[in-house]
Amino acid sequence: MSFPYRTIGIVAKRSYPGIEDLIFRISSWMEQRGSRLIFLEGTGGVPSSSRVEQDRFEAMSDLIMVLGGDGTFLAAGKLSLAREVPILGVNLGRLGFLTEITVDELFPVLEKIEAGEVTLETRPLLHARTLEGEQVHFEGYVINDAVISKTGMARLLEIETRVDRNFLAVFKADGLIISTPTGSTAYSLAAGGPIVFPTMEAILMTPICPHSLNHRPLVIPDHFTVSVEILPPAENVSLTLDGQIAHTLHEGELVEIARSSYHLKLIKSPFKGYFDILKSKLRWGGN
Repeated sequence: MSFPYRTIGIVAKRSYPGIEDLIFRISSWMEQRGSRLIFLEGTGGVPSSSRVEQDRFEAMSDLIMVLGGDGTFLAAGKLSLAREVPILGVNLGRLGFLTEITVDELFPVLEKIEAGEVTLETRPLLHARTLEGEQVHFEGYVINDAVISKTGMARLLEIETRVDRNFLAVFKADGLIISTPTGSTAYSLAAGGPIVFPTMEAILMTPICPHSLNHRPLVIPDHFTVSVEILPPAENVSLTLDGQIAHTLHEGELVEIARSSYHLKLIKSPFKGYFDILKSKLRWGGN
């Protein structure tokens, strides 16, 4: 029996104690099955022959394995999108919502993959862009959330929001979180948003510290397009994608968020389900 993926792209949190040993064990396991590991250019502690530039990493990887936490997963997830390469998340600390496999489970999971006994889950993503007229200033893909927020000592924002060009509301708040179902357990949850099963085709809109209690979180089908504009004075306001890529918004700049044509392909743990992870992370009691 051979492993079904020939080239495995590794994205690792290099500060984790023992990461070199873990990578060596993975490499040895894969070599016995005729597969190999590759790493992004600049990754230290690995042979130079296995390091490739980002475009080659994306083109060559048949499977991307994340060794780290959910933050590492979000960075690696962007590398999987163009070809919708399956991604396997291994958490090096506490159990994560995205990196749901522990180090102790890793090799049993690899054996399950080898035997064809795992599930590949498809999750919807969003695409965000900013425009002035017809000119696009900034764009990117969203695995978790797009956050419009004030920076520094900026005043309360007035955020005009439309759904498919139909006026919805002017949120008076510190910001607005627009998230995927996958991101419903991230910043949106901390701001009072609902938990949504990650494969649902939906967009979540959660205001951050709204000035009025009438402004509540909203879930809409993801075939709608959400348009957001900061009313004047639009100063010290940013758009941040997945907590990693930020763009400063200017007055008159429109933020447009819609369903992406790409999907995230996630290899699910054969040992636990989504509700098991919820119960663990949120410390829900009972049987």
